[in-house]
Amino acid sequence: MPLPLLRRSLLAPLAAGLLFTAAAPALADESGAHYKQGLAYKAQGKDDEAIASLEKAVAADPKHGMAWASLGHLYKKKKDFAKAVEAYEHAVETIKKDPVVWSNLGMAYYRAGREDDAVVALEKACRLNPKDAEVRNNLGTIKRKKGDVSGAIKQLEFAVKYAPGEATYHNNLGVAYRAADRWDDAIGAFKKAIELDGNVADYHFDLGVVYRRKEEVEAAIAAYERAVALAPDHSKAWYDLGHMYRLNHDQDKAIAAFNTYLELTAGKDAAEDAKVADEIKAMGGTPVTEKQPDPPKKKSKTKKKSKK
Repeated sequence: MPLPLLRRSLLAPLAAGLLFTAAAPALADESGAHYKQGLAYKAQGKDDEAIASLEKAVAADPKHGMAWASLGHLYKKKKDFAKAVEAYEHAVETIKKDPVVWSNLGMAYYRAGREDDAVVALEKACRLNPKDAEVRNNLGTIKRKKGDVSGAIKQLEFAVKYAPGEATYHNNLGVAYRAADRWDDAIGAFKKAIELDGNVADYHFDLGVVYRRKEEVEAAIAAYERAVALAPDHSKAWYDLGHMYRLNHDQDKAIAAFNTYLELTAGKDAAEDAKVADEIKAMGGTPVTEKQPDPPKKKSKTKKKSKK
């Protein structure tokens, strides 16, 4: 006796379901194999091969969060931040409570120019791991760049609390204090950064900026001089140093500093160069941009001895 039509229609989806159930473990095994191969390539420094394997892994299993996270890392390494963002977004759909993945997503957003999204992702990372100083530092720095100075200070104060030995975090906190016109707090933060690592020119430069704004000329000169001693190509430090020398009535040094600035910038900003050149001429100096090159020396003619 033939099966009723209704019974036959019920068997079709049942058979399809059995096929899917059988296929799902196979796809998972395939994804796992590609993932392991991708990690092996990654460990060997074969980034392109690793990406190819990991892409096969997520194609076989779109919910393979670790494969997506590894892809995000590799795309970020290749500076393909749009793909890095996409990969990390897929990763956090599955790995929802991993602060490292959220942090990586936040920094990928930042490097892709999506600062608002970066803040949201990094704040999520902070909630998952409140004592991660690096995340606090990154979040604070981005908030400062967005103009949220009070929010930046709050995060950066946490950063130095949880990692008091990190000079960079103290310097970033100093920059945020400076943006809030908290001069003395900024000086304290910059000095702490210098105490931890005195060989970074920017720390001395940032300290010099505060002294300059406080009109403490001699202290500013000392900080800027240390900056250019550590980084002779630090054009901004030479520029500020020129102004400080001029305020200190040391015109020769001011002219030399401004000319060094002009040599380093090499016409990158014509309007600024013209302004600096006018400063030099007002002090009786000659800008390097207007100096005539020395004429080439004439070669002395030597008579060849005649062979006898």
